Amino acid sequence: MKFNEYLKNSLNQIKEKNLYRERFILDKNIINFCSNDYLGLKDNEYTKQKLKEFIKDLPVGSGASALVSGYYEIQKKLEQNLSNLKDTESSIVVGTGYMANIGLISAITTEEDIIFSDEYNHASIIDGIRLSKAKKFIYKHKDIEDLENKIKENKTKGNIFIITDGVFSMEGDIAPLKELYQIAKIYDAVLIIDDAHATGVIGNGKGSLFEFNIKPDENIIQVGTLSKAIGSFGAFISGSKLLIDFLVNKARPVIFSTALSPVQNFISLINLGIMQKEEFRRKELFEKSKYFASRLKEIGFNIEFHNTPIFSIILKDEKKALIWRDYLLKNNIFIQAIRPPTVPIGSSRLRITISYSHKYEDIDKLLDILSFMKENL
Repeated sequence: MKFNEYLKNSLNQIKEKNLYRERFILDKNIINFCSNDYLGLKDNEYTKQKLKEFIKDLPVGSGASALVSGYYEIQKKLEQNLSNLKDTESSIVVGTGYMANIGLISAITTEEDIIFSDEYNHASIIDGIRLSKAKKFIYKHKDIEDLENKIKENKTKGNIFIITDGVFSMEGDIAPLKELYQIAKIYDAVLIIDDAHATGVIGNGKGSLFEFNIKPDENIIQVGTLSKAIGSFGAFISGSKLLIDFLVNKARPVIFSTALSPVQNFISLINLGIMQKEEFRRKELFEKSKYFASRLKEIGFNIEFHNTPIFSIILKDEKKALIWRDYLLKNNIFIQAIRPPTVPIGSSRLRITISYSHKYEDIDKLLDILSFMKENL
């Protein structure tokens, strides 16, 4: 089979299963209800103004990896501020959350180690585990008993790692970190938390550990992104100074990737400051999320509200998810249909996210359309 024939046949099979994906360019009239811009910071005018003021002093590119000549004072300052936010000794900024997870997990594990990972963890964690040489065991979602049983059944002379999302990106629920922390202590395990959807949102904006009043220690590693609540781009890993020094020397995305541009790090630094100062953004986000959850239940949707801005309306069928997405888009609302392999087969859905930037009239419009679709589509 010729290569192009293979590509065409593969895409046709994807289309037949209603799993074909495409990119959308949204115009200004479309209300976006699937962005991760929880605090409405990606378009804030203050940051744009500050960038105009300082752009003449900022290189637009870094020019090299951070280990060659791409490490600038602005990145160092951003890393220091992230360490202060996460209450850790040190932090390192990398290109994306995906790079952070695959770089971290593959760097710190060996063939003698064992990783225990929540079954609903993000794809970047799954791929990071695949790249590692460690043995892996998947425990049932948020099931502490299943986790502990698996730890007891699988002994090792190496290190034990427990990896979990802080806030799970599809369900919006929060990891049971109090119990996970206790298990990690009992079995001398390293606890890795992907706080991509928790940073800026829960724990007074500091993340999921702080939602449970857990103080970070040398056996806790926090991963986060700058592209969601912080409204910029990039990611970070926070932990002990020893860990970060190790990653500088061993993490392949750090060594072999060009560093983020000083311009991007400047944007992250300004937005991080706004996130910390403007508490009202997070408070209003939760008020709107509670309002949406309450109204959804009133119109007959059986959803769970986890006190986060993430909601899933499970439609099960892939085709139905596409029909609902397209009908919403015709009414100037965009919510992407989430289908396998992002979610398990038979759990296709609309994943809805509430943002500080949404108006109540936007939310009401969405609710009205959802109510109509529930009865007619």
